[in-house]
Amino acid sequence: MKKTLIAMAAVVLLASVAQAALEEYYFGRDKNRMVKVDGNEKVRWPFEYKELVVCTMPVKMSLGMWVEVEKCDDKKIILEQVDCGDIGKGSGDFPCYLDCEKFNVRANFEVDLGGNLVRNTAGEAVIDGDKWGTYYNSGEIVPGDGNWHEAEICLKVWKAKLYKGTPGDEVVLGSLQVTAKPKV
Repeated sequence: MKKTLIAMAAVVLLASVAQAALEEYYFGRDKNRMVKVDGNEKVRWPFEYKELVVCTMPVKMSLGMWVEVEKCDDKKIILEQVDCGDIGKGSGDFPCYLDCEKFNVRANFEVDLGGNLVRNTAGEAVIDGDKWGTYYNSGEIVPGDGNWHEAEICLKVWKAKLYKGTPGDEVVLGSLQVTAKPKV
């Protein structure tokens, strides 16, 4: 506090000394239309004070980890039947299904992406709890540079119990969650 008061006193002293060196020019008889000139700039009267920097403080923030998937609500997985060999399974795992979906993701830390299938009632009937898996065609790691990066998640299902489902083009079996955690 003492240093701040001394600095302010010095600023006031300098300001008063600097004003004495200014030349004043009047326009006609009106003293309110005077201009002060210090050799570098002209200032209209009444005199205005300029700000002086007397202290500089760093600005800091508690910033959390942040991940965003662009237009997530527009994405969906529509499983289609494939040859079981296409998903790394054998003929004993028939019938097999697969679909992949591309999306853009950005983060402020290096992210390890994953996937989780949440089955609804119809999905529990058709897809056994351990007869599915996810993988990324694009790689699971997203750099933490804040820029958009394209990722592609795939859901594969094998030994699907079609006989327990209701026929239709887009029967809702659940949802696929894109998960994210810091890369270790």
